[in-house]
Amino acid sequence: MKRFCFLITGFLIFSHIYTQAQTDSVKNYVISALDLMKAKSVNKHRINWDSLYTDSRKKAENLHTVRDTYPLIKNILGTLKDAHSNFFPPEMVQAYTLGYRATGQAFPVIEAKMTENQLAYINIPGIACYHFAEWDEFVNTFYQKIEELNSHNPKGWILDLRDNGGGMFYPMLAAMSPMLDRQKAIGTVDAEGEYSFFKYDSDGNLFEGKQLVHYFNVKKAPQRITKPIVVMVSRKTSSSGEFCTVAFAGQKNTTVIGRNTMGLTSGNQEYKLSDGAFLVLTTGNIVDRTKKEYSEVGQGFSPQVQLKDLSDAGYMKAAYDILLKK
Repeated sequence: MKRFCFLITGFLIFSHIYTQAQTDSVKNYVISALDLMKAKSVNKHRINWDSLYTDSRKKAENLHTVRDTYPLIKNILGTLKDAHSNFFPPEMVQAYTLGYRATGQAFPVIEAKMTENQLAYINIPGIACYHFAEWDEFVNTFYQKIEELNSHNPKGWILDLRDNGGGMFYPMLAAMSPMLDRQKAIGTVDAEGEYSFFKYDSDGNLFEGKQLVHYFNVKKAPQRITKPIVVMVSRKTSSSGEFCTVAFAGQKNTTVIGRNTMGLTSGNQEYKLSDGAFLVLTTGNIVDRTKKEYSEVGQGFSPQVQLKDLSDAGYMKAAYDILLKK
């Protein structure tokens, strides 16, 4: 009887310890996410952190597993009011890092053609993966298509960003770099007012500020494009697509046409949590080459030429009118 009571007591003690460990693990997971937000968010100075920590700890007490915290963390991200921060569970992160090919998804299609008026047309679709070999494929494919178009000696260029809903900016910047008239054409400003401009060189090195953030294995970089360029944008142009757009702001040979972009004009950074989930935080707002900041959520980039006719024909007619008169 004593042995039975001892076993029951031991089980209860173990259960209590296990339950407490689970509770502590859940709380620590939430606190670690909050710590990252407090340190990195572009809006960190606008938040009452003491109140947010207290409220989040209290809500975490009623949760039993780390996965139970996901809705809570998403709600906390909403309090940052940047409209761009996000949370990706481990299974989504796995698909994100495996890339398009391994997960059976269609790889982004880069369309390129010569128009009837001897203009070169090319688009940059969004690329939403964290697979570096596919980044290289994206950039090298874009370069190859530029070279093919260049061989026809076009009178001007049309860069179509209308359907670019964002994704990873690094491969997009590397791809379109031959169309930019300078490095450091686009950057971000953080909560402390510190500027970091992107620089991509012909050797495939991409810098953010002074830090080397990625190296692209480039097969052959195309010659720089100096002919007139029209950049097409729409309300669908979002996030990294807007970064691409802003990089052309102030470029003398370029005219942006269409409608205001989506207005997610901020830069995000991924932070890996203990279970493999990604906390994606807005760490800065877009600035152009003149340090003009694009920070108002929903405002977006305003094209130099606002179009009423948003059909394909309307866009192409506007592009022809601009490029064939230059």
